[in-house]
Amino acid sequence: MTALPLEDHSPGWRSADWPLVVHVQPIVALTTGTVTGYEALARFPGSSAPVYTLFEKAWADGVGPQLEARALTQALALPGRPATAYLAVNVSPRAFAEAAVTRALDIDLTGFVVELTEAHYVPTAELKRTAAWLRDRGARLAIDDVGTGYAGLERIISLSPDLIKLDRSLVIQLPDDQVCRAMVESLVRFAARCGAKVCAEGIETTEQLQVVAELDIPLGQGFMFGRAAPTWTTPSRRSVDIASAVHLKALNATPQQSLFLDEYVLLERLADRFSEADELEDVHYAVSGLTGLLQADQVLVSLLDESTDELVSVSHEAWSVAGGARRLADFPLTRWSLDTRRAVQVLATDPNAEPHEAAYILEQGFASLLMVPVTTNGATVGMLAFFRVNASPWSLRHIRLARIGASQLAATLDRLQR
Repeated sequence: MTALPLEDHSPGWRSADWPLVVHVQPIVALTTGTVTGYEALARFPGSSAPVYTLFEKAWADGVGPQLEARALTQALALPGRPATAYLAVNVSPRAFAEAAVTRALDIDLTGFVVELTEAHYVPTAELKRTAAWLRDRGARLAIDDVGTGYAGLERIISLSPDLIKLDRSLVIQLPDDQVCRAMVESLVRFAARCGAKVCAEGIETTEQLQVVAELDIPLGQGFMFGRAAPTWTTPSRRSVDIASAVHLKALNATPQQSLFLDEYVLLERLADRFSEADELEDVHYAVSGLTGLLQADQVLVSLLDESTDELVSVSHEAWSVAGGARRLADFPLTRWSLDTRRAVQVLATDPNAEPHEAAYILEQGFASLLMVPVTTNGATVGMLAFFRVNASPWSLRHIRLARIGASQLAATLDRLQR
């Protein structure tokens, strides 16, 4: 007899007996376009309801663990998986307290990734015990739906997952939301330093795929590469080409075009501008690229004239802060910075600020100054100075970026002087 649609079954129909099949969706390495894994996804023939709501109904009916165990058993037994690809299976953390689920997973899990879904809160200590239990059986661990629910930074730190999966709701925002992009970029760098990989879920458009690739997210999943299917499918040639094109451009070209200007792209452009400088005026245009990186309002290049003991501005009038020259005898902190080759910051609102330096930056219409000496061949030859209208201190990141700029400037000046 043909089964009724799930929505029409009588009250006596048990959720655990619902017809269930498992489909798989490819997970693709974006730099090469190769399939590195698949995610097993439960499907319920005869129902148009979202899969999540059907699992929730099963839990409400008291048979959620049995349904999850059945989905796991079918997924883990799927035949024919490519030898080079892993299989990821989804488990809700609350299910690990149920014997039916732990029995299904109490096998050799080498080659499998267990994705912990985050719809319900489970104490972190309990999850850590679960993670250790899974790893003892050879499984790798993924945190799913990062960006929603309970998949917070604390959980990522506590569980040290092998894979972090960005929720589709974040991926959709990436092309247009700079704040979302900055957060994801930070997460990618954090994951890399912790030995984890990030996978962007729900990639559906070319623009989303390009932004994901430019953010250096190593793995992608979504309709662009293929829908969940009963067979081990491979992505289309078009989607592979789009994904790998960004990486190929990074290998073979200078970063003259980008969907957005992240820190790495700007540093590459900065290096290009310095290397292409043929005369002093070209240097100024290269240095001006540092303003965005340091969130500065202005930048000034000065060279040391030892004969007069002055710092002489060499910036052309269009963006010169002060122009002219500064007698170092009148600015002891600048003199000290040049002599010791140490960076210095001055905040005009700081009551302990060196008075001459504070008065100088206020006269120029600014309230914050960062000075970095420019040295080459063992000698200090000038100063790179960054100014802000507001009196905000300079972060360690900004100081390091300023030092990189000063090193680039020093090498270029040395080349031009030769």
